[in-house]
Amino acid sequence: MRIHRWLFSLSLFLFVSTQAQAADPQIELLKNNMAQLQQSLQSLRNNMSDLKMTVENQNEVIRQQSIQIAGLRNERGTAAQPSQSGVAALPPGIQKAVGGFNPDIAVVGTTQAKLTQNKSDTDGNNAIALKELELNFSQVVDPFSRMDAVISFNDSLEPQNANIEEAYYTRWGLPFGFTGQIGKFRADIGKENLLHAHQLQTTDYPLVIRDFFGDEGLASSGLRLKNEIPNPWDLPLEISGEILRGNNGNSFSGISRTPIFDTHLKSFFQTSDDTNLELGWTTMFGDENPPLKVLNGDGTFTEITRPQGTDRFGVKIFGGDATFNWFLPEGKKVMCQNELYFQNRTDLVHLNNDPWGFYSLVDYKFSEKFSTGVRFDYLNPLDVGGGHGTTSVSPYFIFWQSEFADMKLQYTHTVPAGGEKTDNSAFFVVDFMIGAHKHAVQ
Repeated sequence: MRIHRWLFSLSLFLFVSTQAQAADPQIELLKNNMAQLQQSLQSLRNNMSDLKMTVENQNEVIRQQSIQIAGLRNERGTAAQPSQSGVAALPPGIQKAVGGFNPDIAVVGTTQAKLTQNKSDTDGNNAIALKELELNFSQVVDPFSRMDAVISFNDSLEPQNANIEEAYYTRWGLPFGFTGQIGKFRADIGKENLLHAHQLQTTDYPLVIRDFFGDEGLASSGLRLKNEIPNPWDLPLEISGEILRGNNGNSFSGISRTPIFDTHLKSFFQTSDDTNLELGWTTMFGDENPPLKVLNGDGTFTEITRPQGTDRFGVKIFGGDATFNWFLPEGKKVMCQNELYFQNRTDLVHLNNDPWGFYSLVDYKFSEKFSTGVRFDYLNPLDVGGGHGTTSVSPYFIFWQSEFADMKLQYTHTVPAGGEKTDNSAFFVVDFMIGAHKHAVQ
């Protein structure tokens, strides 16, 4: 019996010893695997930390590049977002690409041939002339701003042969998301006034623009602020406010010290996959400068214009604009553009104290190279009181030779106000350009 117990104990000891020896390698292997897993986990943590830092750096680069692109496009006054320090700074590598020594330079020429029934030898009637030559300069000044300048010359079609059309400084990323511009620029009025002559679909500006703001529209020195208005409908809604020098525009005083105040509001609607609609509203206030009758010693009166101006805010101009675009297959497009302006005046300078006018333009681009359209104008002018207004119909045809050259052919039938003789005119215009030519997108 004892022998049996001894044999059983010996067998149990041998079995346990054998199992323990067999388990030792497995335990060691498990320990090694745990150590490797911990190393892999730590390496993964380090990689995740590096990846997070890389993503943050890339996001910062992308954000700052967006600021630069917004400035380069100078489009819709999109504001740059400042950093936590309040200043939007670019990384050193990007800063080197900004504010270089050589700005973008372009030359734009417009030559016009005009035939008309009008017998006066003005404005290039019955002649071929270089209507305008533009020198364009533009460059991003630094990570926060940009400069644009347009200097124009003409072949003595206007009293001033050389003219600073625009020269202004743009600063984005201002507090509350504002974009600011200061210098001389085309006033933010509707659609056509913002365009240079070679950008127009037609060969000239609409009658209401020419009568109210000048033959080339209204461009003036001043200050402009633009911003987006948040709204519960999440619609693009932009507002701009301007203080302009008062010595420009046919409707105002002509005195520099009496400013013009201008506000423009516009919105954009994507009405379908192929159509969109842009609506805008303009409000302007300015001074009149009525003549003063001075009694002479002989009992007669002499009319003088006071150099300091008078009649505070005697001119109020209101206007609406609507542009509808319809994009068709194969690159075809239909555009319908309309603007309406009316004034309320004190009737102290011009004959008409309630002038108004509008135009409606329909343009059909039926291929990559060709487009055609017609513009209808109606104007109740500043200096014609009573009776019917001026009407004009202008069909046109455009050959888009390339993005650097185009040719326009236009016929205009005009019935003037005040009983003047009907006029028929034909225009042939060639626009050509070289260099990096950029305008703000409208």
